[in-house]
Amino acid sequence: MSRSTSVPWRGGGHEPGMSTVGLVLAAGESRRMGQPKALLQAADGVLLAAQQAAVLRAGGCAPVGIVLGSEADTIRARLPQSLTTVINPGWAQGRMTSLQAGIRAYPQATGYLFLPVDTVGVAVKTVTALLAAARAAPTGVWRPVYRGAKGNILWLSPAAGADLLALPPDARVDEWARSRAQELEVGDAAILCNVNTPEDWALAVSVRRATAPEPCGRPTIGRGCSVRRSGWSWWASAGGRREGTPAD
Repeated sequence: MSRSTSVPWRGGGHEPGMSTVGLVLAAGESRRMGQPKALLQAADGVLLAAQQAAVLRAGGCAPVGIVLGSEADTIRARLPQSLTTVINPGWAQGRMTSLQAGIRAYPQATGYLFLPVDTVGVAVKTVTALLAAARAAPTGVWRPVYRGAKGNILWLSPAAGADLLALPPDARVDEWARSRAQELEVGDAAILCNVNTPEDWALAVSVRRATAPEPCGRPTIGRGCSVRRSGWSWWASAGGRREGTPAD
């Protein structure tokens, strides 16, 4: 069985042509789900962690890594060998440690984009738009919003990343980002999603199946190629909405 490449979390990680590093946050214990969220499998057979990495890559992030903690060996053994993982040995101390692990793994990045593994259905164009906004104003923190509601994705500049590294492991990411983040309206309700239970996952997949595909060339969850905005708006109103905070 193949194993993914691991980037040591305490340093290194520089790659030629590095720009904004995309990091999938998947270190949490997933107690309510009953299995690692990273290994949730959609109708097309793609593992959720691989799906999220593909979204970041297609949106313009380079390189892309998956931050693992709980059951890291089990997850790595199932992921495609082409995927890079960042191991966070301090995952049990708090969510902040996963962001810090990702930053430490890629110290020469020009930016960091964090996507929780359980924020499913995010459009590639949302990632592209966020990176474009960050290039236009490459300082501080950027956060997408949907109709004023804060999304679960964050972009950090290197300076903001350095500030975040100084925080204690139990610091709340959302509180830290609240006064710092510039907001970008993206019209993508999926940025509000937070899949925590088997029922949440079934609902997320059903949203994909219930919406008509559109030709866009982006990775999928379930069947089809795209999710119309109304589908994810329905997901948010049907119980998939959680208070926005980058989590794993």
